Amino acid sequence: MMSGRIYSIDSSALIHAWRRAYRPANFPSFWNWMDTLIAARRLRASIEVFHEMAKKDDDIHAWCKERKHLLFEDLDGATQAAVVRIMNAYPRLVDTARGRSGGDPFVIALAIAAKPAMTVITEEHPGKTKIPDVCLAEAVECVNLVDMIELEGWVA
Repeated sequence: MMSGRIYSIDSSALIHAWRRAYRPANFPSFWNWMDTLIAARRLRASIEVFHEMAKKDDDIHAWCKERKHLLFEDLDGATQAAVVRIMNAYPRLVDTARGRSGGDPFVIALAIAAKPAMTVITEEHPGKTKIPDVCLAEAVECVNLVDMIELEGWVA
């Protein structure tokens, strides 16, 4: 069973899956399913997520690098306009003091600018101003990895 949804994935979800929840050595089927979504153009990420992943040149970055041409979307005019609007409306979304969350507005903007709109995947939890909070305010569907697995009907 597949939902038909198209997803915009955040770096927190990729890192959480790779390092904590679905390590490739233990859950290869999860990563095969992810590749199926990528090949079908149903799992995408902003190029800004790739830049976040590149900050640590590790195994998950290598995985992303191998899929760069299929998974990561360059910024287009509609996405850039959505980023500007999001940052004007939610300036605390990016933690400039700590240099964190720089890709977050791009994850949401990609979902908003896409036709049809995408579902955001993140492992962030609501609080202050986080991806789930902005998605709720902007009427963008937002799920975590477990939710996505259930929506897609994946079983081991």
